[in-house]
Amino acid sequence: MPEAPTTAAAALVADERARSAERARRADHRRRLLQNAGVLIPFLLVLLAGLLVVPNFSSSSNVTNVLVNAAILAIVGYGMTLVIAVRGIDLSVGSAQALAACVAAAAVNAAGPLVGAIVGIAVGAGLGLVNGLIVTQLRVPGFIATLSTMSVFRGLVLLFTGGAPIMIASVGFKSVSTSSVLGVPVPFLLAVVLGAAAVFVLGRMRFGKHVVAVGDNPEAAVDTGISVNRVLLWAYLVAGASAGVGGVLLASQLGAVNGSVASGLELQAIAIVVLGGTSMAGGRPRIAGTFVAALLLSMINSGLNLLNVPSFYQYVALGALLVFALSIDGAQRAAVRRMLVGRIS
Repeated sequence: MPEAPTTAAAALVADERARSAERARRADHRRRLLQNAGVLIPFLLVLLAGLLVVPNFSSSSNVTNVLVNAAILAIVGYGMTLVIAVRGIDLSVGSAQALAACVAAAAVNAAGPLVGAIVGIAVGAGLGLVNGLIVTQLRVPGFIATLSTMSVFRGLVLLFTGGAPIMIASVGFKSVSTSSVLGVPVPFLLAVVLGAAAVFVLGRMRFGKHVVAVGDNPEAAVDTGISVNRVLLWAYLVAGASAGVGGVLLASQLGAVNGSVASGLELQAIAIVVLGGTSMAGGRPRIAGTFVAALLLSMINSGLNLLNVPSFYQYVALGALLVFALSIDGAQRAAVRRMLVGRIS
């Protein structure tokens, strides 16, 4: 007779575990849906609105402009994706891109396009290394460290230019951003190639697994023998190098650069990373999402320009997009918490 209550209790426990597992499954499904739909739905809506409402939105010149701008932003976003994935942040990417662009422009005039491109990328990587060393060696939080270097780098670029624009004389260098292969702009192809390389490295190589481990739980990563400082250092270095590549492409696109270029880039980069599905709490980086979000933001800016909307409304749109992205990120984290509670139960 005593076995009946025991059997009933076991059945209740099993039933509760099944319900908890189901709740965890639904929470995980909701998280994945938010990750994928968080950027795809706004992208499709903006694309449809642009085609229906905005004049000349589908013209070849505007499409090329959108793709080039999106490519430059996406490349910078790849580096920011890596930094955010390891629970960091880089507020200095705009200033780093400006300094890289101006130094590259000067180097192009002095030594030619190839040297200028290499110097620009090297400058960006060097600035990223500085950020990484401040975070890992001086133990300064990434937000404070890069907020400080944002001001330092912007001051350096203003000192370097003396407040005057640098005109690029090389026609070949300026044609990089306007040239195309089978009708596709070269910067866009470069963004696709770099994005594919990033996906391969982060998904298939040991470094990518270390990035995910550090982003998920830095303390547990240390216990498994992962050098968290080394991963952080590489993340900031790659972010700086990405800003350098973006600076070189920006200099090629503009043909003349000054100390004020790339102002506000850091907010755009953060917005596309979070909207693309990479959580501010760290974890798995979503490079493809960052790429699509860069296209989305580029389309929004282009559409507003074609509609002759004053430029300051673009800041309103960017702020609204960032709030939307952060709300999606918060919903994802809530879904993850419910999923973990369900699994533990």
